[in-house]
Amino acid sequence: MSETTRLALVRQGRTDWNRRGLLQGHTDVPLDDVGRGQARDTARILEAEAWDTVVTSPLSRAVGTGRIIAEYLGIGVTGPHSGLAERSYGAAEGLTREDAERRWPDGAFPDLESLQSVSARGCRALGAIAGTYPDGRVVVITHGALIRAVLGDLSDTVVPRIVNGAVCEIEWAGVWRVVSVNRTVSHGVADPA
Repeated sequence: MSETTRLALVRQGRTDWNRRGLLQGHTDVPLDDVGRGQARDTARILEAEAWDTVVTSPLSRAVGTGRIIAEYLGIGVTGPHSGLAERSYGAAEGLTREDAERRWPDGAFPDLESLQSVSARGCRALGAIAGTYPDGRVVVITHGALIRAVLGDLSDTVVPRIVNGAVCEIEWAGVWRVVSVNRTVSHGVADPA
């Protein structure tokens, strides 16, 4: 019987930039009070099952989310893992998407990281985590664009926007399998956003 590693991919809690609709990317913006509450809500979703550890992106909004969840679950935080960082939006970081698209109508923001690069980087990171924790259960705190890009490649389907604090589960047993997308406290299985 092959080992199965389960990963709970969690989008970090809300930040002030999320609230204002600004592209964050690699800009290091901390959680706001709502984001800290979302992390606690996410921990309540996860407490129904046993988890071994939490691994985070190096960005403070993910680290903060991870610390809150790990403390609630009574497990440690390992990492951070640089491959879990959010997509870089380059020169568009700090702008709304609408402002960025007005400046660069073709969508080619200077220094924008391609979705293919984000997905490849994310898949490498998740593969490394699965290899480090064979037959383990790991909570992975990362970001919306990375989760959406990876899930899209793993499932070959259109993945909805990933909401702050949502849980998306995947399994590795020689091949990746998407188990759930956008589980939240208020919506249980999926959020229509």
